[in-house]
Amino acid sequence: MQSRVHGSTVNLFGSALLLLAMSVNVLADADLGRGAEIYAANCATCHGAAGWPDPDSPLVKGLGVVPADFSDALFNSREGEGEWTLVVKHGGAALGFSEVMPAFGGTLSDADIENVLAHIKTLGGEHDYPDGALNLFLPIRTKKAFPEDEWVWKQRYTDTAGDNAWKNTLEYEFRIGQRWQGILEANYETKGGDGAFGHFEPGFKYVLSHDKQRGSIYTLGVQAGVPLSSGENWEFLPYLAMGKIINDEWIFQGSGRLKFDLEDSDGGSAEFAGIVHWVHTPWPRNVFPALELVAEVPFDTRPGEDSVQWSVLPQARIGISKRGHVAVNVGVEVPLNERDRYDWRAYVYLIWDFADGGFFEAW
Repeated sequence: MQSRVHGSTVNLFGSALLLLAMSVNVLADADLGRGAEIYAANCATCHGAAGWPDPDSPLVKGLGVVPADFSDALFNSREGEGEWTLVVKHGGAALGFSEVMPAFGGTLSDADIENVLAHIKTLGGEHDYPDGALNLFLPIRTKKAFPEDEWVWKQRYTDTAGDNAWKNTLEYEFRIGQRWQGILEANYETKGGDGAFGHFEPGFKYVLSHDKQRGSIYTLGVQAGVPLSSGENWEFLPYLAMGKIINDEWIFQGSGRLKFDLEDSDGGSAEFAGIVHWVHTPWPRNVFPALELVAEVPFDTRPGEDSVQWSVLPQARIGISKRGHVAVNVGVEVPLNERDRYDWRAYVYLIWDFADGGFFEAW
């Protein structure tokens, strides 16, 4: 009976991921020829005909700031056209960039802006960096597929009758090459007045595939749990993650993770999670609600226990900076069964995407 329940859970999540993967293209084709014409007439003077601004030219020196280098493949790929559209329409100051960047919303149509941005994306040349359009919001439990350069401070409060606990985690993520990301993570937990370090979790993730036109990305990751105090065991934590742009307002992310306790074969579990965000505005400084569903499958369940432990986690991402590169994610997790695990959990994540600017920039 238990194995059938486990299989049903895996099939449920697998079917959902397959349907999303087979979805039609979410991005329309732009007119690159028209985009090149608009770029030459409006952008090339400052940014350079090939996307590379000459810092020694009298014009650039007169600006007081070096314009963006679109020929840099990594820079070109970091953001999707959504954020750049805001800059082109409303000017650099709208997102905390230089006021020298003018607003073109009054002179260029939406179609023209789409075309010129599509041309700008070609100036980075041939590369294999996943496009920033696939950089979806960081969920609380679901693993994120897009490789990042960011710091994340995670705080979790667990309310359990008579035995409440706090867990603090600091995570450093850094990109390596075009598809890789390194991960360094450490956590500290207090319970019943006693505190101790839990695990140091180094790891990496690798982008298996990414498709901007279909709005999808798939990633394989693994972390090792190195015990930092007595009572903790060595762990091995592989996972698969995916992200999917459903349409202009909705995005989905899903992941499956295995937790192997290397010192207790019955102490591990499988975890499946999925989340839907409502992206109701392109402006990063806003509140973006989401609903996350989590299914945990312990490798060893006691008689009378459900083999699949379900929980629901409503949450919201709140952009703090104008660019959204500094943000918080807050949520509350409630168990749907096996309620003796905990009464509820509260989460607060502080996120800093340092590749997009300093912590106090663009506030």
